Amino acid sequence: MSRLSLDSRGVSEILGLVFAFGLVVSVIAVVQLAGTPVWTAGDEADHSASVSTDLASLDSQVFRVSGDESGSRVAVDSDVSYPERYLVVSPPDSVGTFRVDGADTVTVTGVSAVGPEAVFWDGTTRTYETGAIVYEANYAERDEARMVLESGVSYLDTDGTPVVHRQSLVRGTTVTLVFFEGDLDGHTTAGDTVALAPVSVRSESLPVYNATDPVRISVPTYLSEDAWVDLMAEEPHAQVVSHVASGDHAVVTIELDAGVRYDFRVARLGVGEAVEPDPAAYAIAVEGEDAAVPSGGRETLAVRAFDRYGAPAAGATLTVSPSTPLGGTVAPTAGATAVTDESGRASFTYTAPDDVTDIEHDSVTVTLDGASGPGATVTLPLEVRGTGETYEVRNTTPATPEPEDDFDIDDGEVVPSDDFTGEFKLLGSAISDGWRDVPVSVTFVVDGEPHHSADWDNVNDRRSHSFSVTGDSGDTLAIVAATDGYVTADSSVDHRQVAVLRDGDRVPRIRGYNGQDDAAEFVAPYISDDGRTMDLADNQAIFLFELGTTDTDSPAFDMQDVVILVTLWEDGGER
Repeated sequence: MSRLSLDSRGVSEILGLVFAFGLVVSVIAVVQLAGTPVWTAGDEADHSASVSTDLASLDSQVFRVSGDESGSRVAVDSDVSYPERYLVVSPPDSVGTFRVDGADTVTVTGVSAVGPEAVFWDGTTRTYETGAIVYEANYAERDEARMVLESGVSYLDTDGTPVVHRQSLVRGTTVTLVFFEGDLDGHTTAGDTVALAPVSVRSESLPVYNATDPVRISVPTYLSEDAWVDLMAEEPHAQVVSHVASGDHAVVTIELDAGVRYDFRVARLGVGEAVEPDPAAYAIAVEGEDAAVPSGGRETLAVRAFDRYGAPAAGATLTVSPSTPLGGTVAPTAGATAVTDESGRASFTYTAPDDVTDIEHDSVTVTLDGASGPGATVTLPLEVRGTGETYEVRNTTPATPEPEDDFDIDDGEVVPSDDFTGEFKLLGSAISDGWRDVPVSVTFVVDGEPHHSADWDNVNDRRSHSFSVTGDSGDTLAIVAATDGYVTADSSVDHRQVAVLRDGDRVPRIRGYNGQDDAAEFVAPYISDDGRTMDLADNQAIFLFELGTTDTDSPAFDMQDVVILVTLWEDGGER
């Protein structure tokens, strides 16, 4: 009879358990080994989506900083981390490459500015340099991905297939050029942070018009020619005219149709490291040009300086001769030296000689220190008028005294008793619809007959404008200001929309809408030393128009949409 060994039976059961466990482990290992590439690709897809979100944030901050005075920082999830898995080894964490590419040349040809900045933006070719912000991921399973911000376009490129986030180089009649300089701050355990700092930016656009020659813009790019052709196909005034290889990238040239007015926006941004601003390149007159100054009287002259990107140049020094050809004197309004403020502006006080008996011409020439070429000097012509017969002008308000002579302003309508010459000088205009300046047209009406100059078709262009008309005794004189889609105001009938200031009236205390200058800033050269009342000659008045709204309770009712100085002379008399 055989016996069953208890020891042998125990060994068999243990071996069975070991074999079963090994089988389970093998199955798990096989499943994980097969699934790891799929799971890894999924992790990388999640990271790519995160990078796409970061691209959108970075791109939006680029545009904010390009039109603002403050910088910004944007975090980018540049590191790829893989979770630990049992039994198999996950790919090692990887760090993407984040950099500002080496600079290449940007060429701009045919940019002719509308207004006084045409002294510098005169259609000649101008060259700049820019890099591109590039991030390249280092994936284990997915195709390589690259995030790119160039001058005018941002996109995510996966295995040669770009997905464009934004094309901003040309949008209708708006052209935006953003130049990148510098390098990134460096990689940290939290990924990368892109620091953006405005170096040369301007809040207002540069109006550009060339009747005969197209504008051409050449920018470096990693996008293909076909991609650019597709992007420009949506633009009515732009087309790709060339796409030339340049090292590991290309240079694309976009041509803009002639005969179209464009708004140019140019910005130079520092990326990561500090970038020095460019010196001032040109200056323009912004106040006092062609002013009529009484003998012995004073006039405030103002000049703005800009760098070669068209951005206001702060801290620039301006030099002016203390005496003028006619014998007038000039001195900086503040301090011994004229230095531009943050808006690029510096002002001077001109004092006319006191021995002029007729009408004489004078001029003030301002030189921008360190600059050369077009716009390095700016000359402001002036007219000095000798003492002669004038008329008093007044408002018809309860506090206004009765007229002493033969001239009256009755609710915005001028009624002279003698033959006269009326001279008009634009002190300023500020009205926008939120993203562009609204054109403002001004017409002068004498005894019901309109008088208009093409120079007054649009006075909301930051240029100086002047006009004169003559009339007979008893003729009425009024001003009509109009904007498309908003308000048309006639000074003779629309009394709520028009205010009239004369000597001794209180300075208007109305805040400018949406960051615009207050009404008092437009009439600043004619404010008395006490800072509370107007200082005008007896034959002068200032008309202030509100053209944006008829609601007097609206914050947009700021009474500085058009501000015009009126000076009245007896026709044929001494001036």
